[in-house]
Amino acid sequence: MIKAIEGMITKKEPTFLVLKTGSGVSYGIFVSLFTYAKLEKNQKIELLITQIIREDANLLYGFLDISEQKMFEMLVKLNGIGAATAMAVCSSLNVNDFSNAIISGNAEAFRSVPGIGPKTARRIIAELSDAKIILDSEQDSSNSRNEAMQALESLGFKRDKISKVLSECKSEETSEIIKEALQILGKGVK
Repeated sequence: MIKAIEGMITKKEPTFLVLKTGSGVSYGIFVSLFTYAKLEKNQKIELLITQIIREDANLLYGFLDISEQKMFEMLVKLNGIGAATAMAVCSSLNVNDFSNAIISGNAEAFRSVPGIGPKTARRIIAELSDAKIILDSEQDSSNSRNEAMQALESLGFKRDKISKVLSECKSEETSEIIKEALQILGKGVK
């Protein structure tokens, strides 16, 4: 089972990229539009991987953060929701919007997702209403990264550079993420 892949992005298309590892092996990986927007060609990254093995294919789905990965994995476990539909949800709703839709029972939030009608949206909400706690605990990490992004932007750093740096940061708390990012950016915070 593949859990993560680190390498250089050699090909980048919306919802798909090719990652070449240090050993020279290239992997085709499906990603959400949110993940796609944070990445640049020739960027070295590590993606969390969900591997789906079917009778006719061995597919890899990549994520920059664990909360999006958990959202995807929760969706593919539902009856009638395949990996393509789950990735469409991940591309249309961020983790906060998805979690809020589940908590509030808002089936309309899924209206923008290709392949999901009102009936399927209601079923997703019904089946995942107990799982909202799992996503809520992961939101803190996502919120910390968003806060760090805003703080670094206010210091004059460019959003694309910040995204690259934040993908390298291991810290979870906003202040620690900012310190780590500033060190990477060469500002030397102590």
